[in-house]
Amino acid sequence: MARGEPTGLIRGPMLKLARRWLKPATGVAVTVGFLWLLGRGLDIRTLWQAIARLSLPILTLALAFLTIDYACRIVRWWWMLRAFAPHLPLGACAWPFLTSTAVNNVMPLRAGDALRVFGFRRQLRSPAARVLGTLVIERILDLIVLIGFFFVGLFGLPPGKFPERFIHVAAWLAGGCVVAVLALVLLAPWLASLLRRIEATPAVAQRKWAAAAARHGLQLIDVMAVLQSPARLIFLLGLSILAWSFEGAVFATVARAVDSGAGASGPWFAMATGTLATLIPSSPGYVGTFDYFAAQGLAAYGSPSAVAVAFALTVHAILWAPLTIAGLTYLFFQGARLWSDTGTPEGAIKKGSF
Repeated sequence: MARGEPTGLIRGPMLKLARRWLKPATGVAVTVGFLWLLGRGLDIRTLWQAIARLSLPILTLALAFLTIDYACRIVRWWWMLRAFAPHLPLGACAWPFLTSTAVNNVMPLRAGDALRVFGFRRQLRSPAARVLGTLVIERILDLIVLIGFFFVGLFGLPPGKFPERFIHVAAWLAGGCVVAVLALVLLAPWLASLLRRIEATPAVAQRKWAAAAARHGLQLIDVMAVLQSPARLIFLLGLSILAWSFEGAVFATVARAVDSGAGASGPWFAMATGTLATLIPSSPGYVGTFDYFAAQGLAAYGSPSAVAVAFALTVHAILWAPLTIAGLTYLFFQGARLWSDTGTPEGAIKKGSF
């Protein structure tokens, strides 16, 4: 055995293990850091007094708003998918959407998104690349609406009331969303034409992996055609605004219940700041990042710090617990069937399954 070889054999697995755990460990560190910021100097007595003001009718109303919120999101996703699978029932989209949300809430690295893309292809009658395309559109629409809420809320604040760095990041995100929509609308037809020409070349057609890559690329780009129609874009944007309006109603309901003192605009600004902060890599469920920035958003409108923290923790629990319980329950009972039924929709169509 050559000198130094054992060290190399050990170093390889160690580096692989370190890379594997680096992102989750970083996420946990970020979560711990923001939880520390959230609890620093907190008046525990005021916190519990605010939480004690919550009641079952208030929580029930908040859950009702959350239900309508996610119904709008599921309809939006179904509407995108049925552009390519016209006979797809709305019910086929509900559990994949809820299950992916639940898995994202408990697993790192957006595992729920991967599950939605690859785990429900038969049920959704769509290839993975098409489902991925709908997720991209979802994220862009959500960012556009959230940034809109953020800047509307920001106009109601005096200068210096909210961290400048967060405002700069939001401005960059707004610009990125505009560029992304324009790119999808203007470049998608050209990219689709280019990929079709590449797919038709003998060099690609003779290589299965190259042909498959081109086919998947076309499926992904074809979904972007949904945004090329102004009527479709307005309809999807309208559904997005409706969904986030009902989610904002959850924030407003809790803010009123804890007597936040933040006025009518505070909870909506907190929704934007807390949700945009989930873009910061953290532990599953966005613990810490969401809570800290949602509390900061409410406090910017005059809410006492402890009350703002009680508000953020309560809203987070309402957004996290019902969806996670529902999605994981479905996965628990239907998981075996899901893992055994992950063939491609194309294969199912050939067999006459649809």
